Amino acid sequence: MSAAAVPARAAPPPQEAPAYRIPSLTYRILVAAFRLILSFVLFVGLPVALLAYVHSRGLAIPISIAAVTTWGVVLLSLSAARYVLKPTVAYGPLSILVSAVFFAYLYYLVTLSPYRFVFPGGGASVAAGYSMFLEILMIVPVVEIIAGILTTIEDFASPGERLPFDYPA
Repeated sequence: MSAAAVPARAAPPPQEAPAYRIPSLTYRILVAAFRLILSFVLFVGLPVALLAYVHSRGLAIPISIAAVTTWGVVLLSLSAARYVLKPTVAYGPLSILVSAVFFAYLYYLVTLSPYRFVFPGGGASVAAGYSMFLEILMIVPVVEIIAGILTTIEDFASPGERLPFDYPA
């Protein structure tokens, strides 16, 4: 039998590869929990330990330990939820919420400025104003709120369009 006599088989149609690959919910929860633990140690645990150490030395601290803990836990929990829900349409509104809470935290810190440090014995004091730095820093959550609004609009206008960019295959 010659090669010409063998009937040609039709090639199977090419299968289209998915444009994105979303990690499983279990994986996203695991990564969010790991990030939450590390972030808690860095952004809540260390500042609280530092403030407690300063307070134990008899120095007045500018912010209460409970406030640092509460704001930190709320921000980190919302950030972890935002990571888990990133492939859903809830990502945009949750991003707006996280940014709004961060803005409120910075505003709360602005209200505590200036900080007046009184040297032991009460003879002299030093005041440090940091409100301008925090006001400039407040630009970040404002931009993130705008980005969250645009993400929300985009997700409702064309669902799934951002997924190939967030989770490339």
